[in-house]
Amino acid sequence: MTEHREDDDFLARLRADAAPLRYRVDDVALGRIRARIQERIASPTVASLLASWLRPLAAAVTAVAIVAALTLTVVNDDTSAFGDDNIEIVVAGDTYVVGN
Repeated sequence: MTEHREDDDFLARLRADAAPLRYRVDDVALGRIRARIQERIASPTVASLLASWLRPLAAAVTAVAIVAALTLTVVNDDTSAFGDDNIEIVVAGDTYVVGN
């Protein structure tokens, strides 16, 4: 019987000590949480679905285009340094020469 009373005293002290640490949600925070939940639950429109697929695709294509442009610029600078205006492109083991 004494163990039960000691447990009750411990739990009462624990609740009293933890009371100042409790987070009390105000109306503004509840409104923000409610809006976030409703936004995630709302069914996506066709436009938002397409945008979620096309934005990363467009970013990847843009990155590849920038890398290709920089590579061609570096290749053109390297070939002109040797006095040769021709660019050699190797595709599947075949060498193609492109002149200006």
